[in-house]
Amino acid sequence: MPTSRITLYIAASVDGYIATDDGGVEWLNEFEQDTANGDITEAYEEFFDSLDCLVMGATTYEQIRGFGAWPYEDRPTYVFTHRDLPRATETVEFVDGDVDSVATELETQYDHIWLVGGAHLAREFLREHHVDELRLSVIPVLLGSGIPLFTEDHETRRLQHLDTTTYNSGIVELHYKIRT
Repeated sequence: MPTSRITLYIAASVDGYIATDDGGVEWLNEFEQDTANGDITEAYEEFFDSLDCLVMGATTYEQIRGFGAWPYEDRPTYVFTHRDLPRATETVEFVDGDVDSVATELETQYDHIWLVGGAHLAREFLREHHVDELRLSVIPVLLGSGIPLFTEDHETRRLQHLDTTTYNSGIVELHYKIRT
């Protein structure tokens, strides 16, 4: 049994969307100033320092690359894709396999894995029982529509509350352990 943990650490609107209908996350820009300093930055840095590797989908990868310099330093990063994509750094690996097999392999290699997103990949990891913790930053905005983090086709999963942190910006971070 793996001793590693996979954390889904992601932001969503109050109504549960992680992006607009076209995949945009510009609505998060309003909160960038709030997250550029203070407690949120400290909490993120503490989380980031605990990581051994990152996992994300191709759309999320391309979006992050579009923001400018690669923000994840030399952390090994695995990108699920069926396409040929340019490598952001030498530590980026592209994987084209089923979630269960890849996640199981990563759990044998790394102690703490960040499942960055997107929604489809997060739902697949959850469906295959490869998410141990959920850190959900609820952003105080109602988008009305968009790409939902969760859909109606997931099974019921019990969560154990670990922590709740509120920030002056109105962001609330919920931290749960996913029960098996």
